[in-house]
Amino acid sequence: MRIITKLFAPLAMGLLSLPAAHADICADLRSIHQQSQSHFDGWKKDGPDAVMKSDKRGSLYLSNFMLDGAESCAISDNSTVYTCIWRYATPAEMGSAYQRLVNEAKACAPLAKEPPGIIADEPRERRQGDLRQVTEVTGLDYADAEVTVLIGQMQLTGPRGLSRNELKLSFSRPQAR
Repeated sequence: MRIITKLFAPLAMGLLSLPAAHADICADLRSIHQQSQSHFDGWKKDGPDAVMKSDKRGSLYLSNFMLDGAESCAISDNSTVYTCIWRYATPAEMGSAYQRLVNEAKACAPLAKEPPGIIADEPRERRQGDLRQVTEVTGLDYADAEVTVLIGQMQLTGPRGLSRNELKLSFSRPQAR
């Protein structure tokens, strides 16, 4: 038993020292809002593996603050957008998670004084050959806090079993002028 304890103690300590994931979306939105005011200083990972993606539109830097269950969270290169992505095995699981996230976010207290304006986008379907993409987005416009939260779901299906079901939350603050 002591050998097992000695072997697994460092692993357990390592897991306990990881940044905590939060299951309360309202508390998460408040944390994200607070950090957005300092351009997410302290949330960008350092090191050679810190850049998640880089293309003509800019770079995404991995975040060390993760929302509960998210596969990845990132910060835009201009430090105005924080985004998390969850992946699901089936469209039904994703749809249920999307509705739950939207409903919980709508029920949160305002980030400033006014509740957000809600913008719902009807599901859209695009096809190109055997590829089919279905998307739906709900926006929460916190005008008095000068931020927008977009929650979207995307189902992508294609030939030979290609399938991807993603839920995405993006928190955006306009760039300082």
